[in-house]
Amino acid sequence: MLQKLFRFTVIIALMIAIPVLWYWGITNLKLGVKGILVMTGGSLLLLGVLYKMLGSWDLIPDWIPLIGGMDDSIAWILMLVGGLMAGGGMFLGG
Repeated sequence: MLQKLFRFTVIIALMIAIPVLWYWGITNLKLGVKGILVMTGGSLLLLGVLYKMLGSWDLIPDWIPLIGGMDDSIAWILMLVGGLMAGGGMFLGG
């Protein structure tokens, strides 16, 4: 029980910290387009992975017709888009 509570607390803390660190990095590090793409893509990818790490916890219950599986799909889309953005940013010249 205590281990699950600790894991849940760490995951929630990371879900809050990732956007805060992204905002700090974008505003203070004066990154170019390449850095912004990599930071944004990496943040989206990590948010999707963290949501999937929650396991059986659902934002939208699966028993609701049509939109029940939507939260799982959103997590996979976040990971795909984040990976593509970060990968595209890595291969930009400059």
